[in-house]
Amino acid sequence: MTLSYRRILSLAALLLAPATAIAQQPAAITGQVTREDGEPLAGATVAIPSIGFGSTTRADGRYVLTIPGARVQGQQVTLSVRAIGYKPATRDITLAEGESAQNFSLSPNPLQLGEVVVTGAGTSLEVEKLGSVRNNVDSALIQKSNETNIVNALAAKAPNVEIVSTAGDPGANTAIRIRGPNTLGGTGDPLFVVDGIPIDNSTVTTTTFDGTGFGNQQGTTSPNRASDLNPADIESIEILKGAAAGSIYGARAGQGVVLITTKRGRPGTTSYSLRSNLSFNETFRFPELQRRYGLGSGGIADPCVPSTDPALIDCEATSDSWGPELGPNVPTYDHAREMFDTGITTDNTLTISGGTDRTLFYLSGGYTYQNGSIVGPRNNYERISVRLNGSHRVRDNFTIGGNVAYSNADGDFLQKGSNFSGVFLGSWRSAPDFDNRQYLSEDGIHRSYRFPNPSPSSVNLSRGYDNPFFTANVPVSTAIADRVIGNVNADWTPFTWLRFNYTLGVDYSGDDRLQGQPQTSSNIPNPLGQVIKLDIVNHQLDHNLTGTATYRLSDKLGGTVTLGQNLNTRSQRILGGVGNILLSAEPFTLTNTASQLPPIDQETKVRIEGYFGQATFDVADQLFLKAGLRYDGASTFSSENQRAWYPSASAAWQFTKASGDFGGLLSYGKLRAAYGEVGTQPQPYLTAFTFLSGGTYIDEWGTNLTATQGGFGGLYSDTTQAGNLRPERTKEFEAGF
Repeated sequence: MTLSYRRILSLAALLLAPATAIAQQPAAITGQVTREDGEPLAGATVAIPSIGFGSTTRADGRYVLTIPGARVQGQQVTLSVRAIGYKPATRDITLAEGESAQNFSLSPNPLQLGEVVVTGAGTSLEVEKLGSVRNNVDSALIQKSNETNIVNALAAKAPNVEIVSTAGDPGANTAIRIRGPNTLGGTGDPLFVVDGIPIDNSTVTTTTFDGTGFGNQQGTTSPNRASDLNPADIESIEILKGAAAGSIYGARAGQGVVLITTKRGRPGTTSYSLRSNLSFNETFRFPELQRRYGLGSGGIADPCVPSTDPALIDCEATSDSWGPELGPNVPTYDHAREMFDTGITTDNTLTISGGTDRTLFYLSGGYTYQNGSIVGPRNNYERISVRLNGSHRVRDNFTIGGNVAYSNADGDFLQKGSNFSGVFLGSWRSAPDFDNRQYLSEDGIHRSYRFPNPSPSSVNLSRGYDNPFFTANVPVSTAIADRVIGNVNADWTPFTWLRFNYTLGVDYSGDDRLQGQPQTSSNIPNPLGQVIKLDIVNHQLDHNLTGTATYRLSDKLGGTVTLGQNLNTRSQRILGGVGNILLSAEPFTLTNTASQLPPIDQETKVRIEGYFGQATFDVADQLFLKAGLRYDGASTFSSENQRAWYPSASAAWQFTKASGDFGGLLSYGKLRAAYGEVGTQPQPYLTAFTFLSGGTYIDEWGTNLTATQGGFGGLYSDTTQAGNLRPERTKEFEAGF
């Protein structure tokens, strides 16, 4: 009986096995996505939204979308294709087992109609409903720029967005201004937000802490912190320029907002990509320098010439190069070009992405190395970056996710700018008959055109202008920064009309700085050398909770209502020291200095508590109204003015839907208007702010300084005391067609 029962079960299993195998066969949809001209379109998203499966086209525009057999039931589904800058396309297909081909040709969509854009703090809106100014920069434009600094990649990508690099050497910081300077007490930099989390883009200059009171007399590159991001990880960037668009961020949006969205995985087959870029940098514009006259003035040779005379040891020459005319047999040197070499940049990024209908992942690793176009070993920048972005749909209405990025940036920088150790100031002022390449004497002592014949007894004497090859090989200015940016997020839709979104993010960085000026350097108070050691730690924690309700009053009336809370705390701690007079030529450490200034110990903390709301009202799918309000409280405000309101409103009317296309002359037309108020926070611990509005001041070095530069005190001043400190408020009305 038992044997018979087992035989029956075995027979049933054999009969059912083929049917089961057949029923579980997957469906494979393949094809190619092209532009109207037939060129393949890479990076387009091909998806079936109803079942949560999708894929991305390769470089040749081809894709493969595989659906597990368990989800294939012969049902009707909609296959959609989307690509930034192109009109989306859809096609109804029957989902059946086996392989089928579906090709698409996408038309350009310069107005980006139908696309949903992020407007900040967990809110989003369709492009055609926007009544305020914004500009979009997609990943294709960013990659084509081949820039290692994401801020440089924005150059010439949006109107009224000014990008200025302080130098061309690797790791140089880049400033960004939106609609020009509009603050008296801030940096003028916009707020950077990555995947909903505000991040630090500050620039801390090492030489600010040299203890000389000269300000930035020793000019070295200090990277802006947004350069820690790998541009290859960026999906798109939204630039919010107007007050109406930026007011949702309150007191931090006074200079505009840059919203960055990073790449993420898509359901379907796991995809791999490796992007490598090798570029060469050549300098092609040089100043015109004379090569006719030697060292001296007014046609008379300097007393230190010739430099080989033993009687002229430690002789300090003039800084002029207008001595006697050089003979035809006197060799001269091209000081305009001699400091330049071919720079090399390598940029490599490996990505792995994919997932299922419930779990998505994106993993990338990047390595960037820049060797600058200045000769010598002190001109390079290296960045290692890793990013992991994942999400999991726990239930159909509940999704959790996380995004973490780590970067290590290591830079070795040069003295530059208008300072006595600057590599170009020393080079371009040199007499044409002086060979700068011989920057050390036979005794290994720093040799320059103003100090052509030094001896060991001159180590405590300035060289007037440092030999540029000495600057390029001996001084040290390094920065090693480790940074982690991450967030966890959750999205819950308890009802079809109600959605909650929560994001908790952190931005942490540690920056280890060392600047060592050797003995005989010309740009420090004592030519016996100096060491500056700094540890800079930045930390930011951001909490953002939003709830959005969608309502529909009739077929032609509807909209959304969003309420949210934002809590933000950020701090900066700078610890370090300055040591003067090196006991020996090396190493560049504080313990190798004879005297130290009082230790540097600075700490700033800023906290913000904000509440915001936003409501939209759509009429007949052609008139779109939006109103918003943010209520901010910040620790940098004075006790009498601890909170401030930031209102905004906008309207957009697609008049072509009401009046037609004017006989085919106008296919799309929109009128828009917006009003908003944003603010710029006062600096932390500021007890009074003084702005000098007129006159001049002669400093102790004989330099004319306009009083509007501030900081010199007393001339035509307008001072705001601590009890009245409040954010600088910018009111703006804009209209457009």
